[in-house]
Formats: sequence, structure tokens, C-alpha cells
Amino acid sequence: PMSKYETLKADMTTALKEGNKIRRLTIADMVASIDKASVGAKSRAIITDQLVDEVLLKYRKTVKEMIDTCPDGEKYADRKAEYRTKLEIVEQYAPKVIDDVDEIVKMINLCAITNGVSVTSGNKGPVTKLVMPFLKKSGCDMAAAKVALDRAMAQGDVVLEAQLNGSGDN
Repeated sequence: PMSKYETLKADMTTALKEGNKIRRLTIADMVASIDKASVGAKSRAIITDQLVDEVLLKYRKTVKEMIDTCPDGEKYADRKAEYRTKLEIVEQYAPKVIDDVDEIVKMINLCAITNGVSVTSGNKGPVTKLVMPFLKKSGCDMAAAKVALDRAMAQGDVVLEAQLNGSGDN
């Protein structure tokens, strides 16, 4: 089977033959980013699928920032549409990223329960040390993961508070 890098290059050629300019230029830009990342201080690194994934995740983030910072309004509508098209193309190749905060909260709680750690703000250090590497490895968006961690700890604090208040009534 072809590597991800070879697939990108083949798809770039296909886009060229089809006359799909935006697709060809976007894929060419991704390939150039991968090539640039593969050139080390003194030698060229082997282009692995892992390297391709890392570069494409960064590339995807850059395109998302381009969309987010592009002004609204008719003057910029075409540019914003072009950026959205670029994002759709990148997402066909980049690894899937989990950025649903509620889904990440569930992952945090599952990871913590599995490891016998309670998710509360009083336990922030151990929880963060445990779940952040797990979330990163699981392909979570780290900005969303930080929001999810705060939410999970706030929810844990509410549960803990209820347990403490409830036990005093017995």
C-alpha cells in the first residue's frame, strides 16, 4: 500500500489532470509543508506516516485560524469560502481530531475512574498529569481538552459537595 505521503502526491497529480486548481494547490502546499518538516539540520529525515500526520494536524490548525481570523462581510466572502474548501481538503488527509468538549469530559472521567483518581479541582495536578497525555495520544484537540478538564473538575466538585452535604444528614 502507498504511504500517506505517496497518496498525497498521487492525489495532487489527479487534481492537476482534473483541472481542480484549489485542490491541487492545497495538496501541493501540504506536500511542501511535509517536505520542509522532513529536512533536518544536516540531513533529510525519512517521511513516515507519523510525520505526515503531525504536519497535517499543524496545517489543519493553521487553516482553521485563517478561517477564524478572516473578517466577515461580502468583501471577504470568497476568501473565507476558499479557506473552508481548503479545510475540507485537509480533513480528508489529516488524522481525525476530537474537539467535542462533552465527549472529552467523558474520556477524562473514564480515564480517571479506570486509574482510581477522582476528578475534582482539589486533585488538579494528578488528574492533569494522568489525563493530558492520554487525551493527546487519543487525538483530542488540546484547547478543547483544557476546557473539558475544567468542566469535568467543576462537575466533580459538585458531586463531591453533594456527597459531603448528604453524609452529614444521616
